[in-house]
Amino acid sequence: MNDESPSETGPNRGQTGKKYRLLTLDALHSQTAAYRETNTLISEVTADLGGSEHLTAAERQMVQHGAVLGAIATDMEVQYLKGRRINLMELCTVLNAQRRCFDAVGYKRRQRDVTPTLEGFLKDVEDKE
Repeated sequence: MNDESPSETGPNRGQTGKKYRLLTLDALHSQTAAYRETNTLISEVTADLGGSEHLTAAERQMVQHGAVLGAIATDMEVQYLKGRRINLMELCTVLNAQRRCFDAVGYKRRQRDVTPTLEGFLKDVEDKE
């Protein structure tokens, strides 16, 4: 069993002494195409929604989940385009789940306030001198 993931026989099921750590995308540090595609989609959707600072924790989670589902859907679509058989019901399920994630955060771009602050303006003037 992998010490990196929780299991049905975890600490609450009678085992003691083992520590279970949940994995995160940040901890993955993978350079696979799926990881890169997922991170790219997270960045693009987050930017479309006005940046991470304008998203709630729940919205950030929905963006991440939607991006992971997007990578899964892309993999299935590529398998199909390579001539391999795929389960269309599974693909539709993944796409529907992804749509629901993005329904939760919306599809319209949100403008980011780029008006310079007085402090930023003064710093720019100071840097140019």
